[in-house]
Order: sequence, then structure tokens, then C-alpha cells
Amino acid sequence: MAEMNRTSLVQGMGSPGFNLPYRSGSSDPVSLPLPPKNVHVTSPYLIGVLDIRWDNPAAIPYNSGLDILGVNVYRCFDTPAGEYTKINVAPLSAKSVRDQTSEVFVEREDVLNRLNPANNAEKKWFFHTMHKPLIAPGTNSQGQVNYSHILIEVDAGDGKGYVPVIPFKIHAEQGLIYLNTNRTYDPIKNAYVPPVLPDLLTGGIRVSYTYLNGLIATDMHRKLYYKVTTVAFDPSKGVTIETPISEVEAQTPYQMEKTDWVWKEAIRKNKWLLEREGERVKLFLRKWNGQRCGCYNEDFGYSKGVGLKNGGCPKCYGTGYIGGYEGPYDILIAPPETEKAVNLMDAGFHITYDWNTWTGPEPLLNDRDVVVRANNDRYFVNRPNPQGSRGAIYQQHFTLAHVDQTDPIYLIPIRGGESAPPEAWNAFRENRPSDASPTIPEKSTVPEGVRETGRTVTFENITL
Repeated sequence: MAEMNRTSLVQGMGSPGFNLPYRSGSSDPVSLPLPPKNVHVTSPYLIGVLDIRWDNPAAIPYNSGLDILGVNVYRCFDTPAGEYTKINVAPLSAKSVRDQTSEVFVEREDVLNRLNPANNAEKKWFFHTMHKPLIAPGTNSQGQVNYSHILIEVDAGDGKGYVPVIPFKIHAEQGLIYLNTNRTYDPIKNAYVPPVLPDLLTGGIRVSYTYLNGLIATDMHRKLYYKVTTVAFDPSKGVTIETPISEVEAQTPYQMEKTDWVWKEAIRKNKWLLEREGERVKLFLRKWNGQRCGCYNEDFGYSKGVGLKNGGCPKCYGTGYIGGYEGPYDILIAPPETEKAVNLMDAGFHITYDWNTWTGPEPLLNDRDVVVRANNDRYFVNRPNPQGSRGAIYQQHFTLAHVDQTDPIYLIPIRGGESAPPEAWNAFRENRPSDASPTIPEKSTVPEGVRETGRTVTFENITL
């Protein structure tokens, strides 16, 4: 008899492994391999380096009817529900792999075919490198890129061959380099010398630089997630198969120990408390990686669209990365424990409302994440403090700082409420029509004329 699929009793509260389905317990051959057990992420005590370890998936009884080829390791930034990227080329037959920041040196790359010779409104000469972002070697991308880290050689077609030149400006994130088109003073000759520019027919230009191929950023509590799948060959069907990535538990270096059954029960009881006394809110996780937005100012290191008075930025919402935030995720948080005050500041009145609260261990919170209440008040997550023991996280304490409506985070859309009132949904029995759909559980045994409805999942449990 097949085993029943388990559903999460602590969905949104516990580790992602709590809501993974069990496979069939029948004696028939398993159609897809199970993932390796005991996957954990650790550090070899080096900056920008993480080790992922797992048990041999061939030792799992359900995988015995398959020829195990190895495992694939996938990485995701910021959220366990995001888009994962495979970090290995072929299936790994070992039981560990090292993921680290990779600095690649490119020597004398020919960029003449990518050179823009003043065919633009600013009349600037510039080119893009084939790879980006450009970095200072040996700094794990923390050092500032300067002219000493990039070598540009130009052949002006005058018979002197390639000579080194100093770039006018460098945009490291975009791999964009400007050439100097103005004359410069030579203190040795005590004279101004003309700029050295490549001849487009008989000359050339090449550049040597170091670029970043996969940043493993663990500074500022940046969140990383890994999933490990099993790759196998099914001899009965003659095909290569792999564990569905949606059925694999996400692992993070910040959850260093497995949660034992005692604390799993404590997490379930915490969720029981939040369901009865907590508040349902929407959580947006801030992006700290990805494609840079066009409003990002590389010289100063921040987004130029920092406020609605300046137009804001509908693409990154002030984060500097396209999309800005991941989500929304529906979570439950504890009731507020603070007072609200309206203060007169230099720029006008400002609401001071620092909300001390807590939630479960998932999803992991970070500074500058955004929480949205049902009345559209928006807050920044401040000072998240994961609680636990032996490296396992059971609870997260944090404060919510109220944000004025002049901040770009009020531009973050919650899909479904733009054109018409969104349809309500019953969180116990129905799929949510949209992110903006309010939760209004109903008790079908109570006649509609006398039925009372609330905004929490458990309202129907406490009404007659």
C-alpha cells in the first residue's frame, strides 16, 4: 500500500523540508531517484568559499533499481523559492563539492569590433568587455577597481605597434571602459600630447582585465541556498532521469544544524500561537544580487531613484537590482509591542513606529526586507535576530520600522488588485486567485445570514 503524501503542519514556519512529499512505498521500480540525504553546507574558514556535502544517494533503498550517475548541485541567492542555477557541468560522483568566488584573468582581449568611436550623443569613445563585472584581483570583489587593474593597449596605425594607455573612466559592473579623447600634459616633455586612439582600419585595441565568475558573498549576512539532486540511468526505460528540484530541501550555511523532533514540535506550537493571535502579512525579500538597474550610480554605489519625489524607480525600487524584491510571501508575525509617535522633523512630520515582533525560522530575514500589512502600511525589517541552539534556527526576532509613503517601496506591486477588487480566498481549501486576494475563511456549516467572517485563517475555528 502506498504511503500518504505528507503536508506541512508548519508551512511558512519551519524548514523547507517539512512540506516535501514522501515517495510511493510500493515495490515497483521508482520512476525518479530520491535526492541524497544529510546535505549540509559548511565553511572551510575562507572568505568567499563554501563546501556542500552529502551522503551517497546509491545507498538509499528506493534508488537501488537505478544506475546512479552522480548528483547535480544548484545555487540560488536571496530566497529558497527563487531560480536555481547549476554550478557543476557533469554529474558529481564525489560526496562533496566546493563553491567559491572565481576570479578569471583575461589577457589581451581584442575589443576593436566592440569599440564605439564617438558615434553617440556625447561623442565619447568606449567599449564593453566580453565579460563582467570587472574586479580588483584577489579581493573577492571587495576592492575598488582602478586603472592599475586594467591594461589597455592601443595601435594607432602609425607603425609604433601597441602602446599602453590610461582609460578615462571605468564602469566595473557593466564592463564599460571609456578612452581618453583629450590631450594630456606630459611633465617629462613639458608639453601637451594628443590622445592615443586606435585606427579603425590599420590599428587595433586590446584589453587585459580580471572579471568575476560567480560571486559567493557571505558578507552582511547575504543569503545563499543550495539544492542537491540525484542523477540516474533507468535501465528499464533507457533514459537519464533526475530528482525534481521542487522536491529537494533547500540548504543554507546559516542553518548549520538539523532541527530535532523536540524543537520541530516547538515550532509547530509557535505556529499554533501565531495562527490564533498573530497577523497575516506579506513579505518581500530584498535582492542583493542580479542584474544592475540603469538607475544605479557606480561612482557612488547606490540607486539614483531613491525617493518618490525624485520619480522613484519602478524597476528596482531603490535597490539597484532589476526586480528589487522577491515575493510576496504570506507569513504570520506576532502582535506589535510598541507605541506609535508622530514627530516633527526637519523635512516635516514623521511617524515613529518600531514594531518588535517575531516569526518562525523560514524564510530567513535580512535587513531591508519589506513587510506589507493589510492596510498597505509598509515596513523595513531591522535587526533580525535568529533564535535557536546548536546552530539550528527555531524563531526569528526583529523590528519593523514604518516607512513614509514617499519611499520607492510603495511602488512595489502586489499583483491582482490593480483594476478591480480581487476575489477573496479560503486559505484552507482554495488556491489563491492573486497576491492581493484577502484571506476570508468561511464555515460552510453556518448559514450565510448569521455567519461572521474574519481575516485570519483560524477565524472559522473560533466562531460557532
